[in-house]
Amino acid sequence: MFAGSFYPGSDSEIRHMLDLIIRQADRQARKPHPPIMIIPHAGWQYSGLAAVKGLLTLVEAPPKRIVLIGPAHRHYFMGFSPAGYEKYETPLGEIQVDLSLQQDIVAATDFEFVPDAHKPEHSLEVILPMLQHIVPGDWKILPILAGSVARSSINKLADTLAASLDPFKDVVIISSDLSHFFSYERARELDSETLNFILEGDSDSIIDRSGEGGKLACGFAGIVVAINLARKWGLGKPEVLIYYNSGDSGGDHNSVVGYTAIEYPPADLTGLKKPNGEQD
Repeated sequence: MFAGSFYPGSDSEIRHMLDLIIRQADRQARKPHPPIMIIPHAGWQYSGLAAVKGLLTLVEAPPKRIVLIGPAHRHYFMGFSPAGYEKYETPLGEIQVDLSLQQDIVAATDFEFVPDAHKPEHSLEVILPMLQHIVPGDWKILPILAGSVARSSINKLADTLAASLDPFKDVVIISSDLSHFFSYERARELDSETLNFILEGDSDSIIDRSGEGGKLACGFAGIVVAINLARKWGLGKPEVLIYYNSGDSGGDHNSVVGYTAIEYPPADLTGLKKPNGEQD
């Protein structure tokens, strides 16, 4: 739906633009497979560098399953909505949805598929062609949209993902921009606070600031899921791979949007038992 606006509209244009961004992003050694990451979802010309920098961490050890959690911008509903489609199609081809995982999550949480929220939403779509071009393998995805969510729903989703996924093989990607439409300097101040809350695992402060209507982090619900899930998996402190705002990538300095790529460190093989007693 957003091909040709948020990102290029053809296979060749998409691959060309992503190759240019990859060359800009891959200036240092790639990090190993993170079980959880946070990346942005604006137009690629603005936020693509941060999103690509995060996704490059998946190249050396591609996941089996990708859970993608983003905010619903255009349709109001309560709770979370796991996608019920069998597949997605972008100009780069089809992506299979993990319907088995979708059914497990729905059964454990009673969350429902809300088609009217998924159809017009960009926070998930703009990341899909990046995944196709960057991440090798035959992985499947499960996109999940966040509507108006209570803390209990956030806790329920984190519990269910912790039990359903394997941090050694799967990845949870949180789709979120940071501050919206503040001046350049004010945005940097606010984003610094938000980043510190994420790094310190301070989910209460992130939830408290959500009353701003998502202006400080539109994907705050997914971010809190990430913090809770990391705690359940015993992951270490996350790392900011990159931060900037749209003023740095060509936009107006009077009204900017903040972007970051954050990754949680890989699961500690000595400190976290593999599911079902699996060993290397």
